[in-house]
Amino acid sequence: MTDLADTLTENAASLRELRALVGRLTDADLAHPLEAGWTVGTALGHLAFWDMRAAVMADRWKLAGTASGLNIDDEGVNEALEPLLLAASGRVLATMSLAAASAVDTAIGRLQPELAALGFSGNHVFKTARHEHRREHIDHIGRVLAGR
Repeated sequence: MTDLADTLTENAASLRELRALVGRLTDADLAHPLEAGWTVGTALGHLAFWDMRAAVMADRWKLAGTASGLNIDDEGVNEALEPLLLAASGRVLATMSLAAASAVDTAIGRLQPELAALGFSGNHVFKTARHEHRREHIDHIGRVLAGR
């Protein structure tokens, strides 16, 4: 089992990395295209959605004292969300990504350890280690912008 304290530390570090990235992105950077019709801004909006979803789940679990929604099929969610993300401003999406990352880190930090541990096991929609998803996109955005 993964250590919750280490994961919280890594989540906080990835939030700092995300803040640094967003802080240096220009509006042109946010509009820069990525694969499959996405932009840097939509990738950040994608992060905002998944971090906020995890924050809502963690807060619900905290109140209920039990986990729910672990096995909801997320297939098609990114595709369904894409038109909404493309319609939003890249700057708004970048700001939302920071707010959502901060919210989920706080929510996971307040979660009972036995419930937070559920996000380490199985192939569940809820992932306690938010830093893994964030860094995937932070690294991708960095590579794409460096290579232009």
